[in-house]
Amino acid sequence: MEPVSELALFGSDLTTLQLVGLAVMSLVVGIVGGIVGIALGVVRLPVMTAVGLDPLMAASTNLFVSVLGSVAGSWPAILQNRIVFRVVIVIGIPAIAGSFMGGIYADLVSRMILLLIVALLLVWSSLMMIVRAVAELRNRSLSDEDGDARSGRGDLNSKTVVRESFLGFGIGLMGGAVGLALGVLRMPALVHVLKMKPSLAAGTNLALTILVGTSGFTGHLISGRVDWLLVSVIGIPAMVGMFAGSRMTGTVDAAKLRLVLGIVLLAVSPLVFSDAISS
Repeated sequence: MEPVSELALFGSDLTTLQLVGLAVMSLVVGIVGGIVGIALGVVRLPVMTAVGLDPLMAASTNLFVSVLGSVAGSWPAILQNRIVFRVVIVIGIPAIAGSFMGGIYADLVSRMILLLIVALLLVWSSLMMIVRAVAELRNRSLSDEDGDARSGRGDLNSKTVVRESFLGFGIGLMGGAVGLALGVLRMPALVHVLKMKPSLAAGTNLALTILVGTSGFTGHLISGRVDWLLVSVIGIPAMVGMFAGSRMTGTVDAAKLRLVLGIVLLAVSPLVFSDAISS
């Protein structure tokens, strides 16, 4: 384990064209993520490893970029009272613990296993996005405008709290290790297990991403795996994109966008599998 003072600047090993490409990619992903309410680190991470970044360095960078983007994207949610803080606390505590542990001990897992985990999560995430998008398109009664102002704020009871706590810890542990906040996996749980309205689930999910991402990133920081140049190059465009995307919410059909995005993610997942096998 390298000391924090000996941080490598992997970004300096990339060409200017690659850095510009990563910045543009992060901006576009941020805009889409702001619209659908998910940080979409699952899109950024395969691109970062594809250009030759070390998986652990890419993981730490991706986590912090997800945090920056979620901070920018959650601002409208705060103003619109779309964050259920009691759900954030109940799910966030075990998720933070899992993400921190994943970040610290990520270097105990081989590159091939890390990439295989990313590939499997990519397939799972894309399928979840497709299923959710199809469900929304078939049943618009699940839209944000339905229900009274007091409904859909999270059905917290002993059964759901225990289930979500274990789920939150597990998702946090995997996400911290591979560099994903995994909001795309938490969103279905918030909607279907806790019975939250999609609009409230989206805002709450962004708040959870900030906590989980920060915890996982801290674990990587302690282990000396941070590239601040890369964080700046990718993080600033992500913040701009997420903020812009949040302001565009309502002008673009988020369900249709999620459906297209899910299909694209599913289509590129074999590339990640190939990268893992060849590593």
